[in-house]
Amino acid sequence: TDREKVCLRQWLQHKSAKEIAAELGISHHAVEKRLKMARIKLGATSSLEAARMLRDTEQYGQTVAHSPDLVSVAPPRHMGVSRQAVLGAIVMILTGAIALALLLQPAPSTQVPQAQPVAAPASPAAAAVAAPVAGTEAALRTLVAGVASGAPDYAKLSPPFAEIVRRDLPMTRPLFASLGELKTITFRERGPRGDDVYRLVFANGEVIMSAALDGEGRMVGGMFQPVATPASASAVPAAGTEAALRTLVAGLASGAPDYAKLSPQFAEIVRRDLPMTHGMFSAFGELQSVTFRERGPRGDDAYSLKFANGEVIMSAALDAQGRIIGGIMRPPEPAAR
Repeated sequence: TDREKVCLRQWLQHKSAKEIAAELGISHHAVEKRLKMARIKLGATSSLEAARMLRDTEQYGQTVAHSPDLVSVAPPRHMGVSRQAVLGAIVMILTGAIALALLLQPAPSTQVPQAQPVAAPASPAAAAVAAPVAGTEAALRTLVAGVASGAPDYAKLSPPFAEIVRRDLPMTRPLFASLGELKTITFRERGPRGDDVYRLVFANGEVIMSAALDGEGRMVGGMFQPVATPASASAVPAAGTEAALRTLVAGLASGAPDYAKLSPQFAEIVRRDLPMTHGMFSAFGELQSVTFRERGPRGDDAYSLKFANGEVIMSAALDAQGRIIGGIMRPPEPAAR
């Protein structure tokens, strides 16, 4: 949560719980509780480790959380949906699908495909930015073409981001290859972390992506999110997706997912991220309801999952054998005020 993030950022500055409490105007017990919940959700062994995970996610513009997040759905998201969004840590924990956006920050994410962990909200000054930074559009075009072909130009990526793209290529290549030819790319706004946000229209779909460059013009990160299909386009979910999500959630919470019910590629992602996702889902408590929301842009069914201690939006796409091959995970939208 935003409150937990604030405490983690303060903790990273080596402030004590009492100092953080005095600055925030709350009790030190409340600070300790927020730090504990953050550790559980991120699967961290210490508050410092959790704070560093958040810092790394925000610096590299990864998942999860929010969002997306990079999410990879359908054909085995965030180009490396990394560890936000809540859940990439959490714009892409489950990169192929639960990018947990299990990519942890609602802002740019690469993991995508945070994924983890919608376009990142514009900063207050975004409205004044009418033009993108020189080179960001070309960087995105080069990255998309490279991922789709299976041969990204790593020399045009910063070392940390190149490592993420290389790691997630087995998942992101099928995703971008399935999107087909890139038709148009349109600048939308300046993101909250200095990244330029674009809308990319392909022959077989649309996505929102952003890019931030370093002093040498190399891409250092960004965020990725599919453009949702209107709910009216599909009022009924595909058979089996709800049951598949329930089974996956129960497995993550218990620490023993049924890998036979996941595609090989997605099973690898789930196994890799289990130390983080197990802590998060076990902290959520009992699953109380699963409600269908809409059909996603890659043929995945999106649901709202309400737990005793929280709520998330997750989706699932199945293969011919009924196994989950991907989806997305992100926090619910804030209630309208």
